[in-house]
Amino acid sequence: MKEIDFVLNHKSQFLGYFRSKFPVFHNSNIFYRDLRYAVKYFLKSGGFKVSDMELEGVLNALVKVMVSDGILRIVSQGVWSLNYPEFRTAKPGKPSLKF
Repeated sequence: MKEIDFVLNHKSQFLGYFRSKFPVFHNSNIFYRDLRYAVKYFLKSGGFKVSDMELEGVLNALVKVMVSDGILRIVSQGVWSLNYPEFRTAKPGKPSLKF
């Protein structure tokens, strides 16, 4: 299926798109519904029009690959933790005022 290949071949772009639409960062929880909407609109931006059934197939394939790659860690059914150090935030505390 070309939609699955499109998302899987552009995983880092998808994660950037996902981050631009939803407030996610390294070790944050990701919910099924948020991922579903992100995949749907990422495919739409790539020129694909998918039915709900096709979208479920693409989403399930993406989650399976991302879990096996270690990008997502299963928390519970429909909830994952994002393991993507590129989205790490700054340490909490007072900002440095060094000039």
